[in-house]
Amino acid sequence: MSDPALDLTVVELDTTVRAVVARQLRVPAGDLTGEERFTLQLDDFSRPALLTAMGEALDATFPDDFLDGVHTVADLTSAVRISLRA
Repeated sequence: MSDPALDLTVVELDTTVRAVVARQLRVPAGDLTGEERFTLQLDDFSRPALLTAMGEALDATFPDDFLDGVHTVADLTSAVRISLRA
């Protein structure tokens, strides 16, 4: 049986990442258009909450340092894609 997170298409994965970010940071999903410029401003509370929510939405586990070096939604989407392919 294959991993459900790996069965997501690129579009579904991008949509899921944007939806989780919008929900966790309480911003309208429409504000994430041009996401490569949308900077994630994560504090000590929102960082683990986003990581947990992302893992739950994608049925995946990410290491605690997963968000290190992630500054934009585009960075996050790329990091998730790479992680789920591994």
